[in-house]
Amino acid sequence: MKADLHLHSRHSARAPEWLFRRVGLPDSYSEPHALYDTLRARGMDFVTLTDHNRIEGCLEIADRPGVFLSEQVSTRFPDDRCEVHVLVWGLTEAQHRALQTARKNIFDLQKYLAAEQLTHAVAHPFYRVDDRLSLGHVEKLVLLFQHFEGLNGHRDALLSAVARAVLGRLTPEKIDELANRHGFAPTHAEPWRKIFTAGSDDHGGMFPAAAFTETPDGKTVADFLAAIRAGHCTLRGTGGTPLALSHSLYNNLRQFIGGKFAGAKSSSFVGKAFSRFMEGEDPTEFSWTDKLAFVAEGIASGKIFELAKPANASLWKQFAGTFTGGAMKKRLARETEGITEPERRAFVTANFFVNQLAFRFFTTFIKQLSEGNIIEAIREISVLLPVLAPLAPYFYAFRSQAPDRLWLAGVGQALTGERPALLENRKRAWFTDTLEDVNGVANTIRKLTAACIAEGGDLTVVTSRSTITITGIPIKNFAPVGEFELPEYELQKLSFPPILQMIDYIQREGFTELIISTPGPIGLTALLAAKLLGLRTSGIYHTDFPQYVRILTDDNFLETLTWNYMKWFYEQLDLLYVNSEGYRRAWVDRGIAAEKIRILPRGLDTALFHPSRRDPAFWTKHGLAPGATVLLYVGRVSKEKDLDVIVSAWRRLAGNQKPETKNQKLALAFVGDGPFQKELRQLLPDAAFTGYLAGLDLARAFASADVFLFPSTTDTFGNVILEALASGVPCVVSDQGGPKDLIAHGTTGFITRALDVADFTAAVEKIAHDPALRQALGDTAHRTVQDRDWAEAGREFWAMPRNSSL
Repeated sequence: MKADLHLHSRHSARAPEWLFRRVGLPDSYSEPHALYDTLRARGMDFVTLTDHNRIEGCLEIADRPGVFLSEQVSTRFPDDRCEVHVLVWGLTEAQHRALQTARKNIFDLQKYLAAEQLTHAVAHPFYRVDDRLSLGHVEKLVLLFQHFEGLNGHRDALLSAVARAVLGRLTPEKIDELANRHGFAPTHAEPWRKIFTAGSDDHGGMFPAAAFTETPDGKTVADFLAAIRAGHCTLRGTGGTPLALSHSLYNNLRQFIGGKFAGAKSSSFVGKAFSRFMEGEDPTEFSWTDKLAFVAEGIASGKIFELAKPANASLWKQFAGTFTGGAMKKRLARETEGITEPERRAFVTANFFVNQLAFRFFTTFIKQLSEGNIIEAIREISVLLPVLAPLAPYFYAFRSQAPDRLWLAGVGQALTGERPALLENRKRAWFTDTLEDVNGVANTIRKLTAACIAEGGDLTVVTSRSTITITGIPIKNFAPVGEFELPEYELQKLSFPPILQMIDYIQREGFTELIISTPGPIGLTALLAAKLLGLRTSGIYHTDFPQYVRILTDDNFLETLTWNYMKWFYEQLDLLYVNSEGYRRAWVDRGIAAEKIRILPRGLDTALFHPSRRDPAFWTKHGLAPGATVLLYVGRVSKEKDLDVIVSAWRRLAGNQKPETKNQKLALAFVGDGPFQKELRQLLPDAAFTGYLAGLDLARAFASADVFLFPSTTDTFGNVILEALASGVPCVVSDQGGPKDLIAHGTTGFITRALDVADFTAAVEKIAHDPALRQALGDTAHRTVQDRDWAEAGREFWAMPRNSSL
């Protein structure tokens, strides 16, 4: 026999959330008779409603077959008023009236339920109704009650799963411990054996019987309830999801708006749009009759003239331009194709419309900003708030559904002696704005991800790019809503991601930690997701963005603004990885707690990058003179890499030619690509430019060079430094940034004063013109990095202890 033992109707009138009560939105609009019909159609043998402290809904349908009276009783602990909900089934009207007095004190309530032999269970036992529920309260509930709701179809499935896992592992010894601690004996026999029930906890009338309780064969309600009391019951159905919750909320909003505007001609238009949306259909698809009626009502009421206001006119213009074309409707049809669940179709539809509109405003904002039209830019971005407002129920649902993992872990540890396996940090997602790009960040992500997976880690890289060609590691790529260029750095494109779809993916996949590599749109999306879903976060400070901004804009204000943003972003994280001790100290000085900062483990492919890869003919094939001493740069060819230092140093080297070295040829080579390459070719017409190289070609380029040049002051690490050292090539670097921490001055290369051309030139000259010194430095360089290994880095990164507060 089957029944949904937790279900609300319109008689659950008082919403638990203050905001909903403030605007007059009730907890449910569901009609009791409609719920009855739905439940019977979905195979329920018996029907009951559990409205908050009320039985009017049950009384409305009491004359129909299989109905029994029930309610959800709100009760409190007497000392601190912590609220707990208890489901009570099979009661009479007289017992309902008595419960209103007993429920004021949870101890009195339990005594009354036991005396009356009423079947009951603690509803959603690990859900903190008013945030007061503590471990101590849970321990008392364990002593007071034998029955607990083990599957709630409204709350996140993890919440129910942890409750079952923890309450199902109690022992007689633990019960004795709790009784001694709290000073009262258990109220029932075998208190370590808990019995679980299931109910949908549906509020919107959309998902009755999504979870229900089943017992062995019986004929009457009395048989059914007796089986539950004896523990002869099985949980059926599924836990809740944010999309189901938001869909129910939209349904309530539809009825709330319909009630507020009942009688208005435009309300039927809005109602039709809402109905189409709830069914997962295009809400903008209307007949000409519908549209004309809406316009006529707007003119008659004068509201249509509101569209003439500047902000509204901008919004209307963008809306019309975005959604009136047939191509957009075809795209929507493709997006929803194959999706059968109404709540997911509605989710995809809502996000499709809002994403397209938001991106239009955002690109206009970027354009106005790049042209220096600050006021216009602010006006454009301010319109995003009303554009995003229709998605508010989804943001609310993701936040309210998120279990408090830290609290759950503490309860589980206390009651069973170990952290529940469901809460172990076993599945992580790595978010990045850059993956296909040729840079150290992308290379580190690819290498370290592969290493973690090889060591058994469950790690997925998440990004949003128009194209992805990388293979060999798990990647979840979301097609971007659009792409935009950064002002002053037009060749660097960033994606405008489908934010809510990414959050939905994170929630559905059950990730336990989000690793964030970049503070761009993807990183911000991951941070938002972590805040909404209550997930731990770790971030990696790969790039010295404030320095980039200073170099690209020569604007101290923008550099300071960037520092403030970076500090805010990384302060939000639970753990911050940096590339060197210098950057660890720098972030501590800027206010990040020292205990939150770790040094990121790094690896190196020492088999690939090796002196044995040296090929005397390699650079000759690229146009350099045979036998020349090759000075090499590898990396992004852009101004923020301080490549002007190499240009100036090269000119000095040519002018400083001494008699004893006049027959020694020097040559300059660049591996990589970037926005500065065209200009650099003009400045250095005799240099070799190979473009992007990888694999063996890159290894040969390194090993066939004689000195590696890296004047950058903006890099926080420098994978290319390690690759040069492994190849037996001494390096000349700057004393500002991360690369200096990789060089032993005078032993594996030279560290020069930042942006000091004379000092940089002298160091290059010293190595280039002294073959014996060059050989000694190179041999030592090769030896010093042989212990670096990606497999070891992967093991260390995956096992690295996380912040103890998580």
